[in-house]
Amino acid sequence: MRPFLSVLIVTYNAQPFIRECLQSVFQAGEKLRSEMALEWEAIVVDNASEDDTVACLRQFEGVKLIANGTNAGFAAGVNLGARQAVGEWLLLLNPDCVVDEKAFVTFAQFAQSDEANSVGIVGWQLLNPDGTLQPSGRRFPKAWEFALALLGFHRWMEGRRFSGRHFTQRQEVEEVSGAALAIRRRVFEQVGGMDEGFFLFFEELDLCQRVKAAGWRIVYLPEAKVRHYWGASVKGVPERARRAQRESALRYFRKHHGFGAFLLIWMAFGLQHLLRQLITVWKGRQQCY
Repeated sequence: MRPFLSVLIVTYNAQPFIRECLQSVFQAGEKLRSEMALEWEAIVVDNASEDDTVACLRQFEGVKLIANGTNAGFAAGVNLGARQAVGEWLLLLNPDCVVDEKAFVTFAQFAQSDEANSVGIVGWQLLNPDGTLQPSGRRFPKAWEFALALLGFHRWMEGRRFSGRHFTQRQEVEEVSGAALAIRRRVFEQVGGMDEGFFLFFEELDLCQRVKAAGWRIVYLPEAKVRHYWGASVKGVPERARRAQRESALRYFRKHHGFGAFLLIWMAFGLQHLLRQLITVWKGRQQCY
């Protein structure tokens, strides 16, 4: 029987949290099988982890493990996993996520309803470890908004982008977080999968842009819940993550908003770097007194 859902997880030094993630996936998968008679599969692509992630993964029977010799980035990892997947839907899941036991069933009930006929992507509700809501499902960022966020106005900009959002209500949105994003397999193939030019960050925004442009709807589904340890997967490599964010942001705005937007973001990153240097010098002088 062909799986209804293929869970795709891309890991890099994820040993501290991948076990809990996969345990939750298996629990949710068993409920999907017992309550709806639907099959599922789990595919993990490891991007050359330097810790014990691969050893941990090999303890889970039933997981299709693809161990890369090099780290080609998140988007490339997703594409590699998707080529091995056979499910009707692909769930892109971060390794620092814990899936609610009822999430697969809840998602399947929605995905098989008439309401979902024109839906290409479904974003799941994200929760902080303490159970409080985590933002997901908003409109696409404008270049000037992102530039101001880089310069310290991120809280105001986030408020603008999430304006009118009710995180307990199902609704159509422009983009959702890639931490727990379900996409129809045929839609993923229709738009050409992930853009591997994005090493990390902005790849889900780019994917949502292309899915919307292809005529599909994107829906935020709060009934399907995931606990997300936000940022846990990049805490160990902050400088690399910062560099990846810069490169991906420049690529995204150049690709979807043109050279003017690219130039604005490039200047904002430059000014951000200058401000950080000035603050560092000022703090150093303060310590001298």
